[in-house]
Amino acid sequence: MKSNKILWLFIVTLILASCSDDFLDKKKLGALTTDGFFVTENDAFQSVVAAYSDLKDYRYTWTIWCFGDDLSDDATYSGSDADVQGFALMESYNYPTDNGRILGRYQILFRGINKANQAIDGISGMDESLFKTQSKKRLLGEALFLRAYYYHELVCVFGDVPLMTKTPTISDKTMKRTPSAEVYAQIETDLETAASYLPAKSEIDMKTNAGRITRGAANAMLSRVYLFEKKYDDCKKASLEVYKDGYELEDDYAYVFSLAGEHCKESIFEIDFYNSSTQSAATTNNGNFHVLMMLPYGVTYGYGINQPTQSLANAFDEAGDVVRKEATLLTPADLQAWETPANFAKLERNRTGYYNQKYYLKPSERSTEIRNNPVNIRVIRLSEVYLNYAEACVKATTPDYTEARKYLNKVRTRAKLADSPATDNNLFEAIIKERRLELAMEGHRFFDMVRTGKAAETFKAKGVFRPGISELMPIPQAEIDNSGGVLTQNPL
Repeated sequence: MKSNKILWLFIVTLILASCSDDFLDKKKLGALTTDGFFVTENDAFQSVVAAYSDLKDYRYTWTIWCFGDDLSDDATYSGSDADVQGFALMESYNYPTDNGRILGRYQILFRGINKANQAIDGISGMDESLFKTQSKKRLLGEALFLRAYYYHELVCVFGDVPLMTKTPTISDKTMKRTPSAEVYAQIETDLETAASYLPAKSEIDMKTNAGRITRGAANAMLSRVYLFEKKYDDCKKASLEVYKDGYELEDDYAYVFSLAGEHCKESIFEIDFYNSSTQSAATTNNGNFHVLMMLPYGVTYGYGINQPTQSLANAFDEAGDVVRKEATLLTPADLQAWETPANFAKLERNRTGYYNQKYYLKPSERSTEIRNNPVNIRVIRLSEVYLNYAEACVKATTPDYTEARKYLNKVRTRAKLADSPATDNNLFEAIIKERRLELAMEGHRFFDMVRTGKAAETFKAKGVFRPGISELMPIPQAEIDNSGGVLTQNPL
């Protein structure tokens, strides 16, 4: 679909189906123009639901793992021979300007920004007296968070992108790219405002508010953003704000990624999915499409498309990390124990010996509608914030190695590992290694290596990573064409 049909339409599209216990699961209400909209409290609520909906679009969520994991040393793009061949250039850091995954990320994130802007503009103009059951500030906070989140997901992949903070007009089609520093400044402002508007997780009923953004999510996202910007003192402050909201690490690492562990006490932000037996199309279902994609090739209906590497397995072994290895890496031995003999016999194209267990469902848990599996995507967990904080303590204007070591060891203790023996001089390296093990196969590794300047050395076995070029992906050629050449290209 052309970008001018995505970024510049003035509609509120509600694509979520109904479910009694999930905020994001709402009946499809069709396409409504903004003329005459934003009249009732429900209009405001629905506009925010629409802004959430793009979090669930598989064309965006696909890029969380195929960029964050498969472009790193942690995983490889597997599946059919055609799948492997189709992504080979990407994995060698030669990014085609017509790659579908790149185009999907760009378009879906801007679509989400468009919806968030509509919600912000519309709700801001509504009288406070209209809000009886919903908080006007809370709805604005959610939309501001979403705009910031979508923009961060854009800028860390594309660098400079057009910055739109209002519902777009047709003239915005030819908007130039905005320097990433200005985009980041807007992201910070949006998240800071969102944090001041949103309730804490402890203040809401998660049975009826599952998936709704909280104050902790806004501060945790700030913690991540500041780390990308190398604003370490600010990262520390944002992380400390998260701790005030009472999150705790779960004792059992594997539990965090189970169906029972969704929205557990360490969960800060998840993209919610559920099994909708009446919806099966890839673009309209409410299930997690990537369970299908990551299920081993041939097993039931799996594609086996995202396989962890031996390098990642070795990293677990070198650290003596049994707990996280067993919860992250799915092996043929696991499959033989959990699948039926007939299913296991169909396993093929096992290129590395491992699969991503964080997306795996045992046969009794799978949906009969193959795209509708009910596994949430864990976007931000408390352990990430601990490691953000630890890194910031090391890199801050005045380093605090004691605090850094304390929070690094909190993560290690949960994994049944001894305290880190790292000295002050090599504590940063220890934290980066810990991030790899703790956040493995959750879409972080590529971006961690890029932001720390370690990508060229770390990924040399995959291809020639060219500093100054390979950190960013190209602006999709279709978007450049649609702008009449106003959008410029990244170095290729």
